[in-house]
Amino acid sequence: MFRTTPDPDVLPCNVARCSIAVDLHDEAGDLALAFPGVALPESLRGAVRKRRLEYLAGRWCAREALRVGHAHLAEHPLPPGADRAPAWPGVVVGSITHTQGFVSAAVASAAEFRGVGIDSERVFTAEAALRLAGRFARPGELAALGRGGAYDEGTLAALVFSAKESVYKCLYPIVGGYFGFQAAEVVALSIGGALRVRLVEGLPGGFRAGDEFAGRAAVTATHVHTAITLRA
Repeated sequence: MFRTTPDPDVLPCNVARCSIAVDLHDEAGDLALAFPGVALPESLRGAVRKRRLEYLAGRWCAREALRVGHAHLAEHPLPPGADRAPAWPGVVVGSITHTQGFVSAAVASAAEFRGVGIDSERVFTAEAALRLAGRFARPGELAALGRGGAYDEGTLAALVFSAKESVYKCLYPIVGGYFGFQAAEVVALSIGGALRVRLVEGLPGGFRAGDEFAGRAAVTATHVHTAITLRA
């Protein structure tokens, strides 16, 4: 039903990560046996199999990531809150992502990091990039980043979308509420993977317009991966 897969190289070495590839078309496998010890919340018991599989796989990855530096917390349940985000133990910060069969979780010490956000996406088609760009990109954002020609339009659009998702996941526990794609813009994205995201509006938690967050990106033939970390 799943196999371990290399972690994208986008995080500092003191952030633990676990990634797996999941067969979303496996209709026969027993999910409880595939992810032993990971409980499915009551709210998801009636969900479609794909949703249940992604939830269990994400929590399994989180548990395995916790084993690296916080083994005593590995069996700690991570129930979804009202916002569906996992309730991490207070001494750690973490993030989970899943997209079309790739599932990953990252965990770091709260003494070292205020936030960690990871995201993975399938590379967009050129048609999807054109159709969806207005939903997540600010005016001129993609054009400015694309001037160097380092990425084709589908990959660039997916990277910008993913980077903003990573910023959201990193800051959300601190901000304590929703903020949209237009609250931030990607201002730098190098072929080597370095990226910077800047807020264009202030947010709760002491964040001001103009604050920048550094991260990393990695690109494969089919996926883009991004991560944003905020030091304590």
